[in-house]
Amino acid sequence: MLIQAADLLAQLARGEQFLLIDVREQADWQQASLPNAVNLNVYDYFIPDCTEAGLATMAHSFQQAWRQLPQAENRIPVFFEQRVGMRSPRGAWFAWFIGCEEALILDGGLEAWVAAGGPLAPGQGASAVVSPSEIPAPALTPRQRQWVASRDEVIAAGGVQSVILDARRPSEFDGSFVHDCCHRAGRIPGAHLLFWEDVLENGAFRPAAEIAQRAEQAGLHSRQRIMIYCHRGARAATVLAALRLAGYQNLAIYVGSWHEWAEHEELGSVTGK
Repeated sequence: MLIQAADLLAQLARGEQFLLIDVREQADWQQASLPNAVNLNVYDYFIPDCTEAGLATMAHSFQQAWRQLPQAENRIPVFFEQRVGMRSPRGAWFAWFIGCEEALILDGGLEAWVAAGGPLAPGQGASAVVSPSEIPAPALTPRQRQWVASRDEVIAAGGVQSVILDARRPSEFDGSFVHDCCHRAGRIPGAHLLFWEDVLENGAFRPAAEIAQRAEQAGLHSRQRIMIYCHRGARAATVLAALRLAGYQNLAIYVGSWHEWAEHEELGSVTGK
């Protein structure tokens, strides 16, 4: 699920084919990117209603953007940004979600590529944006469904077989900070905390053993279904990718996240440490 810059350089030199996907802002891609990279905006899309129908629409929305990129057999997608943050893991998670589970994240991002001696070139060619689809979407397949958690599934989480994981910063978790777009501060009742920046170091993922240790300290176990949320679903993807690297398998994102949960006054919330 990760590829190191030196390995990517070596494999490209041997003639191996990859679909290089720059998920930064279009202007940054146009200025300088990996040669032949396309551009895909995976960051601005937000799911309005995390129901079964809403999740199916999200999958269809990504597929519409995905089809605008050059399609070729045997080209493994590699998502990258300046350094690993919340965009390249989200891009890879979207690809895993629709069934492209061989998709990779460039560990360390463009900075690691340059440090390994990789060249840069102005971005040109295909560029797409994941945006809401108005077309009725087919229901998710069971394989797709495993990557996402609906609002109802989060409500039903028992805290033993299925647990809720908050990827936001501690001040969001305890309610001392709230985004202006959210009507309430706090966290989902029963949520554990694993701050998304704590699974990264110097713009790359921490070693798998360190991530596993931090997950254990957060009260997580690999046999559980772990449903991860943040503010609007992006930072959660970074934690999902990190836990997957550490050997966790039953992972999903509650894409509506706190932004959606806070809108539903009938749903409980907790503040404080």
